[in-house]
Amino acid sequence: MIIGDAGRLHQVVTNLLANARTHTPAGTEITLSVGAENDCAVIRVHDDGPGIDPQVRDELFARFARGDTSRARQTGGTGLGLAIAKAIVEGHHGTIAVASEPGDTTFTVRLPLTPTSAAPTSY
Repeated sequence: MIIGDAGRLHQVVTNLLANARTHTPAGTEITLSVGAENDCAVIRVHDDGPGIDPQVRDELFARFARGDTSRARQTGGTGLGLAIAKAIVEGHHGTIAVASEPGDTTFTVRLPLTPTSAAPTSY
């Protein structure tokens, strides 16, 4: 069980899926997986698109970072989605990371699991 703000955690997944859709060409396969590893919930968003330019990868989670600076304001985002996702994940004591090469990009979110016995009881 994850103790946290369901709306904000939903926003993380939404941001990751929206980025995958926006920054990959038509026909790209995007997959979402959720599981548990050790004491963490693990969410992965994977795509088989062109990959992320290594020159921007290190700054991807910074505010106003944009992978394609040539994108028009109407079609591109503000560059806040991944920074917001990172802040939400870290606020839940988790981590977010990306691994990318052409044809294989994966964003991985790890959130600590709370034992069911330690979870608050709802009435």
